[in-house]
Amino acid sequence: MQGWEIRLDTRDVDLARAQVARSYCPHALAPTRGAFRARHAEAGSADVGVFSLSYGEGAVRVRPEPFGDFVLLSRPLAGTLAVRGRAGECRAVPGRTVALDPHTAHDLDFGPGCRLLTIKLPTTLVARAGAASGRAGDVRTGPATDPRPWDAIMRLLLADVVPQGLLDTPFGASVAQLAAVAALDSFGAAPAPERRRAAAADVVRRACDYVDAHAGDGIGLLDIADAAGVAPRTLQDHFRDRLGTSPTAHLRRVRLERARADLLAGDGETVVAVASRWGFGHLGRFAAEYRRAFGRSPSDDLRRG
Repeated sequence: MQGWEIRLDTRDVDLARAQVARSYCPHALAPTRGAFRARHAEAGSADVGVFSLSYGEGAVRVRPEPFGDFVLLSRPLAGTLAVRGRAGECRAVPGRTVALDPHTAHDLDFGPGCRLLTIKLPTTLVARAGAASGRAGDVRTGPATDPRPWDAIMRLLLADVVPQGLLDTPFGASVAQLAAVAALDSFGAAPAPERRRAAAADVVRRACDYVDAHAGDGIGLLDIADAAGVAPRTLQDHFRDRLGTSPTAHLRRVRLERARADLLAGDGETVVAVASRWGFGHLGRFAAEYRRAFGRSPSDDLRRG
């Protein structure tokens, strides 16, 4: 799988328990029927973990300790996952994500052939997204009340971010913040209404000024919303209405423009060095975005410089 690192492929239950615990937390692991074969792959960063886990064609029961400092959002790519906690039982099937809060000792039943895709987010990041949005920063165990925000993040991660190896670039920090906001939009409490709404033009201006000053840093939606003084969703609405784009897409464009300026400056740097400085960790993707934006390749502009 492109962009993934294989961590485990074993039929040894004890080895599987020990290895998987390194990515998640201590847990009890008990095959209940059928053939056992643990396969575990990982793609992630300090801000967001992305995991693929299966236990073969048999059924397995897992009882993790309460996570404490992270939340999980899990979606079967095949088979089913049953989750039991304080709020009762729910079942996830392919195409349906279930959230697991950080405070509950859950019982997890992997059905035969279950292959689970899981996103891991720090509770500190989710709490920050909650504070920025004027809501409780808690993800509750269970299915989504509105799956659309989280489904959009899943598509972004699987189709673009993970295969291109972007989680360990400055863009990865942007994705992590987007994921925290989407997790609360889909699995959290409703936000409180904002008491005071600043003029959209002022909000967008403050946001753009912040992006201009910090485009070389690992910033994302939460940072930009903080600087603009509004909730992340409000910022996204204002950008869409006034600029026809999103805050993170605007940040991406500014970084492209800064990279082009460096290439045209002709200071003897390579395309790789310039792309890396501005957060583009995958050279092929950078070149494709660059050509779409400017009608030329990065190497063309480097030669012009």
